[in-house]
Amino acid sequence: MTTIHTVPEPSGTGALPSGPDSISWRYIGRWRLVTVLARALVLETAHPVVGAGVTEFSTYRGHPWRRARQTLLSLQRLVYLDTRGREKEAARLARLHGRITGVDASGCPYSALDPEAVAWVHLTLFEAVVTMCRWGGDPLSPDDEERFYGEMRACGALLGLGEDDMPATVADFWVYFEEMTTRRITRTEGLTGLLDALGGDIPVPSRLGFLPAPVWRVLSGAAASGYLSMTAALLTPRQRERLDVHPGIAGTVLATVVCRTAGLLDLLAPDRLRFMPIAAAAHDAERRLARALRRTPTPTAARPEIFERILDQSGDGFVTWSDLAATARVIAARLDADEATETALYDAFHAWWLALKADADHDGDGRVDRQEYAGADHGDALAAAMDAVAKALDRDGDGYVDHAEYSHLLGDRVAPEDLLAGFLEPDSDGDGRITVREFATALGGFFTGRVDSATGRSVLGRT
Repeated sequence: MTTIHTVPEPSGTGALPSGPDSISWRYIGRWRLVTVLARALVLETAHPVVGAGVTEFSTYRGHPWRRARQTLLSLQRLVYLDTRGREKEAARLARLHGRITGVDASGCPYSALDPEAVAWVHLTLFEAVVTMCRWGGDPLSPDDEERFYGEMRACGALLGLGEDDMPATVADFWVYFEEMTTRRITRTEGLTGLLDALGGDIPVPSRLGFLPAPVWRVLSGAAASGYLSMTAALLTPRQRERLDVHPGIAGTVLATVVCRTAGLLDLLAPDRLRFMPIAAAAHDAERRLARALRRTPTPTAARPEIFERILDQSGDGFVTWSDLAATARVIAARLDADEATETALYDAFHAWWLALKADADHDGDGRVDRQEYAGADHGDALAAAMDAVAKALDRDGDGYVDHAEYSHLLGDRVAPEDLLAGFLEPDSDGDGRITVREFATALGGFFTGRVDSATGRSVLGRT
């Protein structure tokens, strides 16, 4: 199983193509999408350019499970990550597919970045979700279908598609889709290979490696045959005729039963079972964040527990240079910082300590207690220390802290849903991206006790 997410360079507009209230969030990350995934792949691979690329470059025959997993992961990243994470995924796809060029069987040159092919591959996902809902017994309303198409156009812009590369309205899309499926798509060599692979000898996935080979061959053969027949049934009669695929009566019955059952289970299952991992974590994180915002009042005074649980690393009731040095050491270790980055962190935290001691150590004992710390004017020294942390976290130096970089800091210390919720906290302007400045400002607020922070508590809290 494979797909070609052929994309040109992302537009870099920074616009969010979807969010928690979008139709995309509601449907694209559902496991139920698997019911129509092969249908989408058939339509994609029937495009001459995509079919040529699949024939020459795809690895679905040797690694079908890996290709399916990568496809689903990519879809989730484009929909459920922060804006910067989506832009990076779009750029990764652009680099990957920019190398897919060649000459097809008829002698015509092709490129995976051909705008018509890019738009076709992208928009078949919209049509697949609509079909999934129709066959599942819960069709999208006209308003939701229109909203969803607008979101897919925005996602297409993120992938680099221009205004003229995609139909302008959902009504225009259905005219376009009819034209493409009756005149443009065909039984390509790539499609023939894909259908052979779907109905052929599929290798056993690692999680089922305990099954005896004969048992797996019987089970996989029956499942593959049924899935292929169901996929053909989900196509329209004109599409089947053009692509020379035929479901038979059993295929139509199977498609109806499987799609309706999937739709029913979708209504009953909890999100952790209804959605794929990244999508489930994103939904859960949004709920947790909304609950936290409802129950947590805006802080008006410094939080004393920040001093006791975070700053006072030794637990002796005071902050000294050894405490701030321990903080710098923990951060450097979590980031696997190189020597230069580690030195910059230590220097920045030491400068903060010197400024703090000069301003707050009123009795001159070389220590700062909780009352002295609460009345301190941290000023530029704290800001510089926080800037050093944020810059160390920005591993690629692009000026943003993306989800992967944030995950590197926390590692396995928190659950995925908590990880995503904590990541969303510093986004002060709500644009879906965390700049180095935003992260530094949020972390500075945590160290002064003005705000709480999942990042600070998870990384620096004494346990």
